[in-house]
Amino acid sequence: MIANLDWAGSYDTIVFEGCDGAGKTTLAEATAQNINASLIHSTLTPPGTDLVTTYHCLLQRAGRLVFDRCFLSELVYGPLYRGHTRLTYQNMDTLVRHVVARNGIFVHVTAPAGVIRQRLAARGEQHLPDLDEIKLVCGRYDELFRAVRTMAKVLLITTDHPDEDT
Repeated sequence: MIANLDWAGSYDTIVFEGCDGAGKTTLAEATAQNINASLIHSTLTPPGTDLVTTYHCLLQRAGRLVFDRCFLSELVYGPLYRGHTRLTYQNMDTLVRHVVARNGIFVHVTAPAGVIRQRLAARGEQHLPDLDEIKLVCGRYDELFRAVRTMAKVLLITTDHPDEDT
């Protein structure tokens, strides 16, 4: 599944984003090792966390950084699962520009919904979403990355052949 990572050495900050189960962690780990970067795995933060400050602080770290998920996921998962997001699109704009200023790129990681569901099942996820829910999440990421592309470089990586069972 590991894609060609030759492109990664040109960047100081790489943000992997996409639906749970798309392959972000695998790619982020391989990329961080390949370019000798610090790997930052962003997990769900507690309610009340100031996400703008949190990510600004992370983006101020010295050296090369590879994010396994970052602030963009809040704009997808927050509205879907909590009914609101803790970031505004203005916050997103500010954080995207911070990544760009660090010679950064965003990597939109995706896979067919059926493949994502199989991966989530294989790792024993407690909440196994149905195909429609996965397609909804993937669609929200597609919409979000259309906006990000107006401000930053975005690389699309599909981690499985699109003609596989979906």
